[in-house]
Amino acid sequence: MPRVTHASARSARLAGPPGSAAVAGGSAEVVAAATAILRAGGCAVDAALAAAFTAVMSEPVLASLGGGGFLLSADKDASPRVLDFFVDVPGLGGGSVEPHVETVVVDFARTGSAATSSEQVFHGGWGTVGTPGCLPGYLEAHRRFGRLPLAAIVGPAVGAARAGVVLSDGQRTFLHLVSDLLNITADSRRLFAEAESSGVYRNEAYARLLEGLADGRIGGFDDPALAEPLLAGCRAGGGLLTAEDLAAYRPVTREPLALSRRGSRVWTNPPPSVGGSIVMASLAGLVEEPSAIRWAEVARALADATLAQRGPGQVPTGTTHVSVVDAQGGFAALTTSNGSGSGTVLPGWDVALNNMLGEEDLRPADGSALPPGTRMGSMMAPTLVDLADGSRVALGTGGSERIRSALLGVVLRLTDSGSELLAAVDAPRVHLTGTGPVHVEPGFADDDLLELAELARARDWPGLESWPAPSLFFGGVHAVRRSADGSIEAVGDARRTGAVGMVLPDGSIRTA
Repeated sequence: MPRVTHASARSARLAGPPGSAAVAGGSAEVVAAATAILRAGGCAVDAALAAAFTAVMSEPVLASLGGGGFLLSADKDASPRVLDFFVDVPGLGGGSVEPHVETVVVDFARTGSAATSSEQVFHGGWGTVGTPGCLPGYLEAHRRFGRLPLAAIVGPAVGAARAGVVLSDGQRTFLHLVSDLLNITADSRRLFAEAESSGVYRNEAYARLLEGLADGRIGGFDDPALAEPLLAGCRAGGGLLTAEDLAAYRPVTREPLALSRRGSRVWTNPPPSVGGSIVMASLAGLVEEPSAIRWAEVARALADATLAQRGPGQVPTGTTHVSVVDAQGGFAALTTSNGSGSGTVLPGWDVALNNMLGEEDLRPADGSALPPGTRMGSMMAPTLVDLADGSRVALGTGGSERIRSALLGVVLRLTDSGSELLAAVDAPRVHLTGTGPVHVEPGFADDDLLELAELARARDWPGLESWPAPSLFFGGVHAVRRSADGSIEAVGDARRTGAVGMVLPDGSIRTA
C-alpha cells in the first residue's frame, strides 16, 4: 500500500498572463474537469462545481454528494457571498430511534512517519449520517450562479465514473487510513473493494445518477428515486434520517465575516460554522507590527480564539477544497466534506454517506442534543483575501481540526510578511490541539521553537510534537491569485496531492 503522505517537493504552481483562468485542487482529475469547463466558457462557479462532482471519483474518501460544504464566490472586484450547504441534524418528525454507531481509531502513523500523538477517534455506521447537503447545494449554486448547462458541468464526472480513475498515491493513502470505516457495511466494502486492492475506482451507479440529474429525471435527495432507498437503508441500519429531513433541507446564503489587516481585506465563512470565526478572532488578537511573525504569539492567539469561539455541534472532519479564478476575474472557493465516511452507502446509487453525527463534540456541554433541523457547524472556511498590492487570493483547505491553523498561517504570511503565494503555502505550519501538544512541521527558526515550548509550559500543555516532514495532517491549502495587472497564479499544496491547471488566453491548457 502506498505510504506517500509527506510533501517531499514544492507544491504545484502555474502562472499566466492577463486573460488567463486557473484552478487549484486536490487531484489531476479535478483540475482537468475545471479547466475543461473554463475553456468552454464556464464561470468560476461552473468550474468549481465540475471539480466537485469529479472529486467524488478522484478523491472518494473526502468528497461525496452525501456530504456537505460551503461555496464562497465573488464576481470581479465585488464582495463575496457564502452559500452554506453543510449537513443538518436529522430526526424531523421522527420518533425515538437508537442510532447504530461504530467506533474506529485512526492513526496517521499508518501512512508513514508521524509525530507520537497522531491518533484520532472516528465513528461510523448509519447512526452517524446527517442530512446531506452537497447535492442540493451544488444544484442551488448552479441555478443561481452557473453559466453552462448542468449536463456540461457533470460531463467530466460521468466520464470518470464509467472509465474509472487510477487514484493517486495520496488518495490511496486516504483509503488506507480509513479502511476500517469504509468496511463497516457490505455495500461500502463492495463499493471501495477494487479501489483498495488495485487503486482503480469505478462507479457506474454514480454516472447514472448524474445523467438523471442533468436531464431532469432526478431532482435531488427528496426525489422518491433517491429518498426511498435512502430512508429504507436508514431504517434497516439504525439511522436517524426521515422524509421530513430531506424535504425541509435548504442551502442558506450567508454574509461572510470580514476583517481588515495591514491594508488587506479578508472574508471567510461565518457562523454557525466556527473555523472562519477562529481565524478572524486570531487575526484580530495579533498586534500589527512591521516585524517578523512571532509564531508563539500566533499559537497563543489561535488557542485563545479556539477556546472562545468554539461551540456545540462544530464538527471536525476530513475535507477537500478547490479554488478557481475565471478569465473575467470571478472567483470561487469551494470546500466540501464527507467527514471520514460513515461506511454506509445510498442503496442502488452508490453514494457514500457522511458521518457528521459521529463526532465527540456534537452534544452541548449540558449534555442535551442539538435539535433536528439544526444546521451543524464545521471547521471548513473557504476564504478570499484582497491584498494591499491590489491582488485577490481565493484559498481554502482540508485538514479536519488543522483547517484553522493552516489558513491562519497562510493568510498571515500573505498579509503580514508579503510572501509569494507558493512560499506562503509551502512554509512550515504549527497546530494546537487545545489540551494536547503543539504540533510543528520542520523549518521553524530555533527562536520560534523555544518560544513555542515556553508557551506550552506556561499553558501546561504537553510540549512540542515535532513532525519529521511536512504532512497531510496539517491540511492542504489550494489557492489562486489574480494580481492587479490581471496576471494569474495557482498553487496546489503538495501535502494533499495538490494539482493546478490554467487556461491561457489562446485557449491552450497547462497543468502541473
